[in-house]
Amino acid sequence: MRRLTALLAILGLAAQGSPARPATPAQQAALVPPPAYYRPVMLDGMTFPVARSNWFSVIEFDNDWHEPRLRLIGGKWRQVGVHEGTDISAEKGTPVLSASEGRVEAMGWTFYSGDRVGIRGVDGNYYFYAHLSAFAPGIAVGAPVRPGTVLGLVGNTGYGDSGHEDEFPPHLHFGIQASDWINPYPLLVRLYRRSASVTEARERRLARLADGGRGRAFAGLMEELYADFPAFGEYP
Repeated sequence: MRRLTALLAILGLAAQGSPARPATPAQQAALVPPPAYYRPVMLDGMTFPVARSNWFSVIEFDNDWHEPRLRLIGGKWRQVGVHEGTDISAEKGTPVLSASEGRVEAMGWTFYSGDRVGIRGVDGNYYFYAHLSAFAPGIAVGAPVRPGTVLGLVGNTGYGDSGHEDEFPPHLHFGIQASDWINPYPLLVRLYRRSASVTEARERRLARLADGGRGRAFAGLMEELYADFPAFGEYP
């Protein structure tokens, strides 16, 4: 919020409620948002589980449900199972968000999943977040979470003993278990599209407010658009 206060000071009379006046080039440059993560966008009480940003930050995911999972065992590649989730590629250190409201049911290391968090949602489903590089402060078994609560950071841990990493590129493995594991891809597509649509519309409005020198409205939309995630771990 210190940045917003400074921006209001730059805009002077417009911030005090006086008639808006066109912003100078220097004022417009000062109003360009710094690299930041967008605030989680809700859809039916849920949000996309990887934080999106206003800079070039790769987020990719495909429908890789039930693709074979192989390991090199005794010099031969052998299938050890199928993929029961969706992998979301992102830079190491990107915040991982709880997609749902619920409570932490499990966390810590497993051989294949590395550092993972399991959330029992209020809907009864189990939401699984794997391969984390760090856990967020306050995340512990029994802790309540809301949609958008930071659980940890994207990493590439797993497929080995505790602390093992770098067997594969950084990504979040996201799974949903009802009575059985179900394909989360259709849900992720809906959540991502909703997030992208809302944030893009707000960015366009933010640009119009900056161009018009409307400092107070700009500051309000900045608070609405950008998240104030806790400073921990290794952010990009």
